[in-house]
Amino acid sequence: MNRISTVVITLNEGKNIRRCLDSVKDFSYEIVVVDSGSTDKTVEIAKSFGAKVYTRKFDDFGSQKEYGVGKAVGEWIFSLDADEEVTDELAQELVVVSGDDDYDGYLVPRRNVILGKEIKHTRWSPDEHVWFYRKGKGKWGKGVHAEVVVDGKVGKLKGAKMHYQHETVADFVDMINSYTEGEANEKVSRGERFSYFKLFYYPLLSFFRRFFYKKGFLDGWRGFVLSYLMAIYRMTTWVKVWEKRA
Repeated sequence: MNRISTVVITLNEGKNIRRCLDSVKDFSYEIVVVDSGSTDKTVEIAKSFGAKVYTRKFDDFGSQKEYGVGKAVGEWIFSLDADEEVTDELAQELVVVSGDDDYDGYLVPRRNVILGKEIKHTRWSPDEHVWFYRKGKGKWGKGVHAEVVVDGKVGKLKGAKMHYQHETVADFVDMINSYTEGEANEKVSRGERFSYFKLFYYPLLSFFRRFFYKKGFLDGWRGFVLSYLMAIYRMTTWVKVWEKRA
């Protein structure tokens, strides 16, 4: 087994961070936490787990996570969000594959719990990204939905991490306001322009894709609500593009 550095970025995650770190403490050589100015007990709780805590002003998700990677000393990097936890199956897999030389990175499945229940359709499943990779072989991109790009072979794990997000509709709406601001800025910087076609087409496409094509109806009322809210997400993004170019 090679050393695994678990990297977590935080901001006022006092209600989540204990569950998160408790799930990785047994297999992590070190835990690196990059905090962007928490005013609750996030930092205190993280330090109680022996985490190395660094404070950095938030600019974007990729840069924040890459900063944490730069502070890590392990041969392998495991990226985890504060509202996530590792299942026992995934923990065992991480330990096993960290000792192999077959791959330089691994896709890790994620199971999403939203509005109090796991969402198995509605385009939230399957949900897998590279969250485990050999240090020096992966690098975080920029933007709201930053991804890791691996220079080498990428495998896939079976064990999943659990993601507990948006306990209420109000939580989801707060996310919409925050994330659409970043997406609108990205679109403006790329020179994308507002149009009424985009304002109505993309929200409608998002709803029908999620609720019908991705079988959101099988998630019950949550599937409908989430499909609707993601349509609002798309519309809000384009309204903000218009606002920023006005």
